Amino acid sequence: MQRERFIGMACIIAAAALWSLGGVGIKSAETNPFAIAGFRSFFALFVLSAALAWRMRRAGVQARDMLRRRRVWWGAASYALTMLSFTWANKLTTAANAILLQYTAPIFVALLARPLLNEPITRHDRWAIGGCLFGMTWFFFGKLDLSGMAGNLLAIVAGIGFAGIAVCLRADARAQPPAGGAPPSGLALIALGNALAAALCAPAMVAVLPLPAPTLTLLAGLGVFQIGVAYVFFAMGVNRVSALESALLAMLEPILNPVWVALATGERPSSPAFLGGAIVIGVLVWRQLARPPAA
Repeated sequence: MQRERFIGMACIIAAAALWSLGGVGIKSAETNPFAIAGFRSFFALFVLSAALAWRMRRAGVQARDMLRRRRVWWGAASYALTMLSFTWANKLTTAANAILLQYTAPIFVALLARPLLNEPITRHDRWAIGGCLFGMTWFFFGKLDLSGMAGNLLAIVAGIGFAGIAVCLRADARAQPPAGGAPPSGLALIALGNALAAALCAPAMVAVLPLPAPTLTLLAGLGVFQIGVAYVFFAMGVNRVSALESALLAMLEPILNPVWVALATGERPSSPAFLGGAIVIGVLVWRQLARPPAA
């Protein structure tokens, strides 16, 4: 049991570390954000499709059954929105602002869960929403030009998209009969979301061809490892640890992301953004710790 838990924790830490490379990778790729998002998703599909095929074979699920589930499609659209807006945000604002504002997603989950899932907003949720909103305001202080302001707003859109993924997965899980061989809807959603993102960005991808070999290699690495392998690691780990442990360990991503960018490019968040990020992370950690255990 302890060995399984250790493996699960190691997998989620590895996933968070790989995810955290997104900021420095996007900053380093010398092409437009839509081409970056498209190529990342295109290369990620090779890993995700193989992993999904293996999982579906084990679960005895046909692809057509998965594609009939409209919640998976809505979740995939939310994922594509997250990918595009997050990539664009990284080109307009600092990597720290982009990732930390995206991580305000839990407050949008709480707001969407009431009308869409009929889940109540608890007292702890209200405090967390207020705390995150307070933290978010600090990102808009300091020397921000129009580009930086747009980048911050796009990062918030990415957070809304990320929340949509969580809500769709929860709604889909409720709609399925409980069974040991439950369909791998999460992995299907991520794979389909990357396919949608690549399709939407196809014109931008074609427009920048041929890409220099270093840029193409970087984008391939981001797709295969930073997205594809990372999600496989997360899928392997999430069932071996508690929901609290997985949520807290995944928060290594917004902590490490600006560190890699600072080391590689010298980019550093402003003092107000640093304070806002500390508030957001602190509130999210508190909310996870205050969450009552599942019955």
